[in-house]
Amino acid sequence: MYISDVFSEFDVVDKKGFDAHTIISALSSIEENEKNKPEFEFENLAFTLVPSKEISNWGTYFGPQAIFKDADDKFIEIPSLQNITIDAVNYWEQRYKTTKNPLLTMRYAGLVWDFKSDIFHQKYDSDLYRIYVDSMLKVCNEDYVNHPVITTNILERLFHIAKNNEPDLILAKKAYIDFEKRHATDDSIRYWASRFLIMLENKKSFSQDEIDAIVQEHEHRLSRMCTPVEGRVNPWNIEKQAILLADYYNSLQQQRDNIKRVLNCVEQAFLHESNNMDKLQLMGNLDHLHAKYRHYLLEDEAKRLSVKIQMVGPSIQDEMCVRQIEVTISPEDETQVEQMFGTGVECDEDRFRNFAVYFIPNKVSQRVSLEELVKKDPFKYMISNKLLDAKGRPMSVVGPYEDDPEGQLILHITEELHENSIFLNIAVQKMIECKSLTTEKMMNHLIKPSPIFEEDRYPIIKKALDLFFGNDFIVFCHLIVPQIENAICNLVSVSGASVLKPQRNNNGFQIKTLDDLLREKPIIDSMGEDGAYYLRLVLSDQRALNIRNLLCHGIVPPGSFDINAANRLLHVLVILGLIRYQ
Repeated sequence: MYISDVFSEFDVVDKKGFDAHTIISALSSIEENEKNKPEFEFENLAFTLVPSKEISNWGTYFGPQAIFKDADDKFIEIPSLQNITIDAVNYWEQRYKTTKNPLLTMRYAGLVWDFKSDIFHQKYDSDLYRIYVDSMLKVCNEDYVNHPVITTNILERLFHIAKNNEPDLILAKKAYIDFEKRHATDDSIRYWASRFLIMLENKKSFSQDEIDAIVQEHEHRLSRMCTPVEGRVNPWNIEKQAILLADYYNSLQQQRDNIKRVLNCVEQAFLHESNNMDKLQLMGNLDHLHAKYRHYLLEDEAKRLSVKIQMVGPSIQDEMCVRQIEVTISPEDETQVEQMFGTGVECDEDRFRNFAVYFIPNKVSQRVSLEELVKKDPFKYMISNKLLDAKGRPMSVVGPYEDDPEGQLILHITEELHENSIFLNIAVQKMIECKSLTTEKMMNHLIKPSPIFEEDRYPIIKKALDLFFGNDFIVFCHLIVPQIENAICNLVSVSGASVLKPQRNNNGFQIKTLDDLLREKPIIDSMGEDGAYYLRLVLSDQRALNIRNLLCHGIVPPGSFDINAANRLLHVLVILGLIRYQ
């Protein structure tokens, strides 16, 4: 089979329903000697390039099929822009002049339109605009492509090419309207949203009557969507329609009531369907709508909705599943514990140092570990994570890895902290068995020698330690957290840095938050980047353990401060107790 044989099948005026993939597949079956011809290279390139709704990195409408990074972290594009030569463009120019099928003509003309002027800075032939626009009109009006979504993409391209030519702009608008009449049902968002978005972005290309007519169409659609059919509505489609209208009204003056009205439709739709979705899903949808209220500066509506979100929270707990992890302690692990925290260590001071250092995660190695997981299971890290408190109230959102690598790292390390808590507990128990961890030894070897613990705090710390060794972990946590925070504040202060920040009204000062203090240079100098980062994860980062804030703000019930929380705070206390004047 020859190249000419392939195109004889497709280059027929009324041939419809094929695409670039069909052409590429047909070209792959030709004889090998044909593949050595420049014509094959030009044809293969013409249908490998991908038309995109977004402008490619080349500054053109057509762009590479794939982009990825090599081992040296350099971008590789397939095909490369270097593959597009003036010979290729000249070949495509001859092709658009001679082809009969509008799909082929549109492809070749579009390539020349893209590359002849922008890349090679040469003038178009005088017929290019006319042929390109006419081919797109015919393709769209007569449904030549194999899916309406592709027609929508072509209509958008047609509009941008023709918008400065009034007669062709009229034809493009009519093609849009006729297309919607043939294909746009209330469920086909892509089909009916396209023209509205085009209008929003190009108001000068539409008369006020045209704009009013488009808006009225979409208002009727919103009303229709909000009317239950067999008792059901589709809140996600309603949301898409309402946001389009909200964006339009937001572009006008004094339209706040209309924005509120259409967003209220979304709220009522989700509440109407609340019994048909999980409470966690309902929470996510209402939370998303809450962000929309705030985006459009409807703060009163956002406050009102936050009450409903809060009411949904408690029911989420009933839908949660308990996660269990089975851990087997090997003989090698037991030996390591003995050598680091037990009788294998010469003195208590060494046990304390081993204990402090061993359970601080290394941020660099954890980042490498996370990157490996992302490579192995990329889909897991393409979604956002919504973190809830004990009553199901939304607290934080960690985005996909590509958008929020730091948030994903925090989640990764926090999961490690939860999983290694059993080993932390074993280490604590081993040190208790060796009588290294007692109230007396911790006070004499850690608390009193450390310059950051104040003497008038000693009785409270001693009482807290007595409670810890008496297994009263709840009260221990409540007593020791303020002492830990005070010690961190003292560390910053004695190092010569300020612990104060102006009040919001600038009428005075207040102590910096614990999270801010843990980012100060004296903290990092004293315990290293990893140590300071670890303390933030344990005490003050809402995406991590966040023990200090959960306790001091009463966010979780007292029973949450169990042996695991207590041992983690004891570990922090040992870290701080090892700080000395230099």
